Amino acid sequence: MNDPHQKRESDKYDNPIPSREYILEYIAKQPHSFYDLCDALEVTGKQKKPLTHRLKAMVRDRQLNMNREGMYDIFDTERDIVVGTINANPKGFGFVVLDEGGKDLRLSAYQMKQVFHGDRVKVRMLDQRGDSEIIEVLKSLKTVVGRLHINSEKSWIVVDDRRICNNIIISEISDDNKNEQIVIVEIVEAPTLKELAKGKIIQILGDYMDEGVETEAALYRNGIPVDFSEEALAQTEHLPTEVTAQDKQDRVDITDMKLVTIDGEDSRDFDDAVYAEPTSNGWKLVVAIADVSHYVEEGTALDMDAIERGNSVYFPRRVVPMLPEAISNGLCSINPDVERLCMTCEMNIDSEGNLIDYKFYSAVMFSHARLTYTKVGKILEDHDSALTQEYASVMGNLNALYDLYKALKDARTRRGVMDFDRIETQILFDDKGKISNIVATSRNDAHKLIEECMLMANQATAKYLAKNDEDFLYRIHPKPTAEKVEVTRQFLTAVGLTLEGGEQPETKHFAKVLENAKGRDDENIIKTVVLRTMKQAVYTPANEGHFGLAFEDYTHFTSPIRRYPDLLVHRAIKRVLAKKTRKPSKRMVELGAELSVTERRADEATRDVEKWLKCEYMRDKVGETFNGIISGVMGFGIFIELTDVYTEGMISIRDMKDDYYAFDDIHHKLKGERTGKTFQLGDTIKVQVASVNLDDRQMVFIPST
Repeated sequence: MNDPHQKRESDKYDNPIPSREYILEYIAKQPHSFYDLCDALEVTGKQKKPLTHRLKAMVRDRQLNMNREGMYDIFDTERDIVVGTINANPKGFGFVVLDEGGKDLRLSAYQMKQVFHGDRVKVRMLDQRGDSEIIEVLKSLKTVVGRLHINSEKSWIVVDDRRICNNIIISEISDDNKNEQIVIVEIVEAPTLKELAKGKIIQILGDYMDEGVETEAALYRNGIPVDFSEEALAQTEHLPTEVTAQDKQDRVDITDMKLVTIDGEDSRDFDDAVYAEPTSNGWKLVVAIADVSHYVEEGTALDMDAIERGNSVYFPRRVVPMLPEAISNGLCSINPDVERLCMTCEMNIDSEGNLIDYKFYSAVMFSHARLTYTKVGKILEDHDSALTQEYASVMGNLNALYDLYKALKDARTRRGVMDFDRIETQILFDDKGKISNIVATSRNDAHKLIEECMLMANQATAKYLAKNDEDFLYRIHPKPTAEKVEVTRQFLTAVGLTLEGGEQPETKHFAKVLENAKGRDDENIIKTVVLRTMKQAVYTPANEGHFGLAFEDYTHFTSPIRRYPDLLVHRAIKRVLAKKTRKPSKRMVELGAELSVTERRADEATRDVEKWLKCEYMRDKVGETFNGIISGVMGFGIFIELTDVYTEGMISIRDMKDDYYAFDDIHHKLKGERTGKTFQLGDTIKVQVASVNLDDRQMVFIPST
């Protein structure tokens, strides 16, 4: 080794390695890997580790670059620079999701001080592991929602989005501002490595515990539009308030057909009406859907607003509609005893529940009864004589629908559809808007009857539009990955159940597992584990089938008032009927991706509000004891679902002080090394509420003694 600085290195270190200058001189000739450098610079044995540290320090000090292949090169300010979007972690660190695709790059908590979740950045990759540093913030978050804190020295915002860990300094406070308010803040100075962001309050949503403030915060945090554009509202004002004679032209008149709507007690927008009658070999089923496309034309202001929303969003005490209420609850809603425009799917279904044929047509209809799931359940299952007499005029339809449902239910079983009929919860409120209780709800045959009718119509629609090579969105549900299948199989084996079907089990194999789990204490947990195995359903013009429903062709046709994909489907049907078919387009691919995102956005917002409300309900129950079931097991603790009040919290492994617990990921359990005590997924447990954190939407439990 001919290092001119060898004496200096020998004077400083007992086991000298090549100097920085010599390494730079050597690498300047051509890039080298670590092992190439060791050979070329005659580095052996105990010198290798110090050389590793020196190379890392040279990368840190921007003397060297190291690319993804592990090759060292002379530092270049333009090398290994990529663009992406910040995906922050609540623990402080973050990732950069690259525009070019590939593995995300990692940002340390220190680097994350200068950005927010969702920011667009230019970063430089620092090493082979994917560590990176921010070069430039290209687009930063403009506004946030959070809780205002005021003391004698300063004012600041704790951002409501837990992925944003850095507080925002508020320089000016008005007389209207109070401690603990939920506010919207405009960022006036972006954060840096040394300084927190600075902002100004532009709107007060309310006090921390005000009724409805949690929903307002969730809407803003998730970017869900609330107000319609002036153009869309002006367009709505020019619409009629009832069906006109001109609207009814060239439509089939089915006003005499005994169509009925069956919905929840508190429903306000009615998309669908149903009718059935027996035939010689089965039934005729008519599903009439509100014809929103007649009033909301492609490219109009109403259409643009609807695309931006993607869907209506339903919170426990509030609905944010996709369309103005004059349309969603009025002109297009299939209210009783008024004429409505509809798109009709008429199907013939045989006695085995198989779809034989179908046709579509535009019609004008009349709802002969506004029924609820509760009433129909009492009529069909409990044979309630008073209700049967009250709705005598539509009993022929209801009886035919019920007979058809039984055939469709049998067909569903033969098809091997998974039954995820899990316990759902409903949050009840008192007159002051505070939670009075959280109760379990269950679906009766009326719910399932409507579901089966809608599934048949959606399937028929997908087949119809595919046959005509139309431009529309399928609702697909891809098969689960082999990795997730294997994890689930190991868990099921551990609890005494078998998942058949090898590496690629079919829907029927999962359905068999769920059937075998019925009646077990851990039935709900098994359903949860199987559900977590599944991929998320999405919208796309490329048909991959629907794994969960075991359908080869499936789309969404039945809810154009509250889902934009259904509105696209209605327009496609009308093009076929008018013989103006449009071939699949690139724009439909983009819409599928956009609308899948708005759907997830709505789900996240509603889940977040429900978690907040449940935490609010449990705040005054700290110290109380509840029965629960273990719904999740991780290395850091166990998740508990309370069986009395249907809320979930966690016991941290730090609070399990009676033993040292090891995590068994295959059997989903923690086991004490000294006592052998286990906490396993599905076990019943008694816990005490230790604390409730509204900001984090978390409840902390401890084992009850």
